[in-house]
Amino acid sequence: MSISSSKMPEKTINGAIFIFKHTIVTRIMHGLHLISMVMLILTGFYIYSPTVFRIFPSMDSARYVHFIFMYIIGWTMIYKIYYSIVSGEIKELVFRWRDLLELPNLFKYYLYGIFTGAPKKDYGKYNPGQRMIYSLWPILLLIQGITGIAMYFTARWAQFNNIFGGLQNIKFIHFILCWIFAITVIAHIYLGSTGPKIMDFYKSVITGWEKHVAKKSS
Repeated sequence: MSISSSKMPEKTINGAIFIFKHTIVTRIMHGLHLISMVMLILTGFYIYSPTVFRIFPSMDSARYVHFIFMYIIGWTMIYKIYYSIVSGEIKELVFRWRDLLELPNLFKYYLYGIFTGAPKKDYGKYNPGQRMIYSLWPILLLIQGITGIAMYFTARWAQFNNIFGGLQNIKFIHFILCWIFAITVIAHIYLGSTGPKIMDFYKSVITGWEKHVAKKSS
């Protein structure tokens, strides 16, 4: 099912317009990715420093949970890419040159304009920031997975690790990417609260219907 930004179904409830933006597949993938990313970050922090982040009973249990959610996010990401191509949603997700030019205005709105009542530009189904993140995440997840495997199977991947200057550099890359994911998840959760009401966008990823604008009375 493909939903074009210009032809998304609409309905009106109590004078407010709701636009159908998220299919059931998108909502399921979103939920699985969120849960998986949170668990990967938490287990990753414990594996990195178990004496500081005492949130799991043992290193073995943390690694077990880490691997479970690594497989979940990996396979769901592969399916999401396949689904996006088949459904045509890929056209809405891919970051474009004109999105890069729009980023300063987008950041200005969310860092300043949103607090002063500035009008919000309609970018369609996804704004340039979302498209940038959705385009980068598959690449970053692939790098994160490879560096994670290289850290776990140090003997088998010794030659690979040496290409990048040794195991410590691999750990550093993995650690930095972990923080990038953590920051984008936090930003994503915050931006979810910027709808007409604080819970409206959160509700939309459950129901599929996003509260858009209130109809003006004539």
